[in-house]
Amino acid sequence: MHGAPTHPLKSIIPPSILSEAVLHPDHENIDRDVMTYLVNTWEWPSEKHKKAFVSWNLSEVVLFMFPTGETERAKLACELLLLGFLMDDHFDKNTLSANASIVSSLHSLLSSPTTSTPQTTIDTMHATLFAKFSAYPNSAPILEAYLDMLDCHCIPSRGPSSLSSLKEYLKFRETDVGMPICVELLYWTDPSLSSITAQDRQLLRPMEKVANYHVSILNDVFSFEREWKAAESNNEGGALVNGVAVLAEEANISLMAARGLCVALVRAWEVEFLKLAEEVVPVDAEARLRRAVEGIKRRMSGAEAFSWRTRRYL
Repeated sequence: MHGAPTHPLKSIIPPSILSEAVLHPDHENIDRDVMTYLVNTWEWPSEKHKKAFVSWNLSEVVLFMFPTGETERAKLACELLLLGFLMDDHFDKNTLSANASIVSSLHSLLSSPTTSTPQTTIDTMHATLFAKFSAYPNSAPILEAYLDMLDCHCIPSRGPSSLSSLKEYLKFRETDVGMPICVELLYWTDPSLSSITAQDRQLLRPMEKVANYHVSILNDVFSFEREWKAAESNNEGGALVNGVAVLAEEANISLMAARGLCVALVRAWEVEFLKLAEEVVPVDAEARLRRAVEGIKRRMSGAEAFSWRTRRYL
């Protein structure tokens, strides 16, 4: 998928060499259930914000990335990541200390659910979601990764001036944009991957790393203008955390040139991924490993398909 002819990035981003992304077969029902809950439960700052959230079709990022997930698990994954989007926008308007207070409360709700009492709508929504996930085995790493992502919004040194290199930025951005969550969700949502072992995960790790970089930097390309505006608001939580800005500062080039280099990196990572897949998981490898590789590949193509379709970044 390479965007509508009128998309402003159409001439900047060349087509991907990865397979076309597909949506989860039950995407309409999952989207309806999750969006109905979020729209009716979240405390919206205005009707305008609510309508914008609905118009972005955010569930597609999850349902493109995990089209083979068991329906109920895919629905929970959708609710978690969409709540993450809401928290991201909420944090942009806050001070770092206010964000830290919110996240500290969520840590308590996860670690001590029987002794911690939700105090706000945000607390209640998270406590409810944590309980749903906890009813399933092997869900703890997902929720821990989610809170790690939220912790990134409480770091005083956010932004390109605090990150000395693109390598350092990529390490930070993996967690900031939620890639460890997506890594865990792949194996948790797809029942065919339940037999993946720790040894398998170690073998797949280099490909997961490449996919994380691909999704993170492509997201930076698509979201740059939106994040620039958030940073211009001068709120602490809205600091500009974007690979385009980091590369521009490191290489002393214009933002436009840096964006072009980021696009070239994304497409180079696709070539690197396919090479790694061929070397690490040959065609005669066990079925679960080949399915895992396809799943990691879908994280890349799915995130890009969403980015072309959503109006969040326009």
